[in-house]
Amino acid sequence: MVVETDRMVERAIVDELCELATWAPNHKRTWPWRFVSITGGARLRLGAVIADAMAAHGDDAAKVDKARTKYARTPNVLVIGSTPGDSAERTAENRDAVAAAAQNLMLAATARGIATYWGSCPKGANDAVSDFVGFEPGTHVVGIFYLGWARDTPEAPARPPADVAHLDS
Repeated sequence: MVVETDRMVERAIVDELCELATWAPNHKRTWPWRFVSITGGARLRLGAVIADAMAAHGDDAAKVDKARTKYARTPNVLVIGSTPGDSAERTAENRDAVAAAAQNLMLAATARGIATYWGSCPKGANDAVSDFVGFEPGTHVVGIFYLGWARDTPEAPARPPADVAHLDS
């Protein structure tokens, strides 16, 4: 998908997308999602934080160099985190809820003509990214999302049909 790299997604729209995300199912109402919108020069600062963490982790130098500038390819970057729970089970439930919230956000963005891409936080960079964006300790970075106004509509990839088992007795 091609994005308009110089056209920002307005703050009010980003805020609305995050609000819609919070309608995701959330076991025990822990409200575990955290959102940080990154624009302007902060995108390059994010890239530097990630690249430094990747280098310390021993990643390939070419991948590290690419990380320094890749977050500037889109006008908006959204980091979404999941707070830890009071048990391993609750932490897992929180991550599931935040993944559902991310899907809500992406569907709402698509409905508004905004392109999205869900990127993973690179290995070894979770704590550095969490610190950079101000998440509380123990927060898991569920994704680093690219947001931008779509210039085209890509063809949907072919998918296999759902394999559904039915148990009646």
